[in-house]
Amino acid sequence: MSDNPRQIYLFKTLGLSHDPFDGPVAEQELHHIDKEPYFFSYYTDLKDPNSSEPLVQVLRKACTGLIFGRPGSGKTTLRYTLEADCRSVYYNRTLIVNYELSHKMVRLATAEELWLKMAQELAIDLFIQVIEQLDTFETPTELQKQHLRSQMALVWPRLRRTVGLILEDDFSDRKNGLASLWPRLNRPAVRHINPSSKIKDLIKDCLPKETKTPEKVEKVISTSLSSQEFINSGQALVEAGIAAAKAWGFEQIFVLVDGIDAYERDVDTMLALISPLLTHLEYWQLRDLFFYFFLTIDVQQPLMKLYGETLHQLPSPLFSYTIEWNKSMLTQLLQRRLQAAGSHITSFNALAEDDFEDDLEDRLIKAAGNSPRQLLNLVSALIDAHAQHAPKKPLITTEDWRQMQQSGIYELVQ
Repeated sequence: MSDNPRQIYLFKTLGLSHDPFDGPVAEQELHHIDKEPYFFSYYTDLKDPNSSEPLVQVLRKACTGLIFGRPGSGKTTLRYTLEADCRSVYYNRTLIVNYELSHKMVRLATAEELWLKMAQELAIDLFIQVIEQLDTFETPTELQKQHLRSQMALVWPRLRRTVGLILEDDFSDRKNGLASLWPRLNRPAVRHINPSSKIKDLIKDCLPKETKTPEKVEKVISTSLSSQEFINSGQALVEAGIAAAKAWGFEQIFVLVDGIDAYERDVDTMLALISPLLTHLEYWQLRDLFFYFFLTIDVQQPLMKLYGETLHQLPSPLFSYTIEWNKSMLTQLLQRRLQAAGSHITSFNALAEDDFEDDLEDRLIKAAGNSPRQLLNLVSALIDAHAQHAPKKPLITTEDWRQMQQSGIYELVQ
């Protein structure tokens, strides 16, 4: 047992299996998913007021999706949950493409660069999801192998090391099996993937015959396609990715666009980042490719003003949703995390000493301003405040609360 006061309090005193309040940001929690694969059990279901179905099930119906929310409201958590659901449940075979625009920029990417990046991300996701679902496919055909080989060639510098590890190492003792490699490709492990000779044989058959630059692959693919509708060669590569996905039996492709507010807060710049995508939605819908945008609330009105008419005339319906949290949902969020850590305690109120005159969970939720991220930050700070002086005592006191109020986290939240 560690002598860390926080760990003593959580693991020994409360008997938790892990620290469910260690990281309030989805990307931070997923970074440790191979060691602690609890992230997806934390998910608190969001409701669509126009449907009796869970929001994730509503989003699985092909459409253009606009998901708005304030920073820390859970946009990225919702994105990861939609991805995990589509990659785990195959009742309609959907290829999920991660399209993050969260890198720091010195200039806006050109439309050509955006399409090329999208084609590359599609290739990575096709490689992963074919491996994940290989047992559900018939014996791969030569055409399927040819398509997969071309997609692997497009991103071979990124795939090379991961492919080498799959072929050379034994992952049977890893908690997530081969999926423990997915974070190397900036993808979450959503379930255990058993290493098998079937997977290795397919990869060996699809190894690129030579290392090609994207430009060389682009030329090969572009000249092999008959359609003349391409606006640029980057889009031609996306078309080739769609053809590969369909060859493998994927009925539709969802491109999940996230991260535009990671470094950028100027509304005009954020809209400019996704403008090439917004202006070609119908073109891609007709090819069974659908965009889901996870956006800060600040761009909602400007986006609808500029693109509203176009969005409402798409062949498939527009789905727009704004993430808003209430007390009941935030209470459930805390409960889900305690339950995921194996706690017999279902409420933070059970951890409150008698000197609290009010409801501890109410106090936390009010102080967090209905923000799930800030709520988790406050809970984490409160745990630290208590553990520093009484890690072997289960109950939190008003003095712990006062100590937490003096922390930098509390000042940031307020």
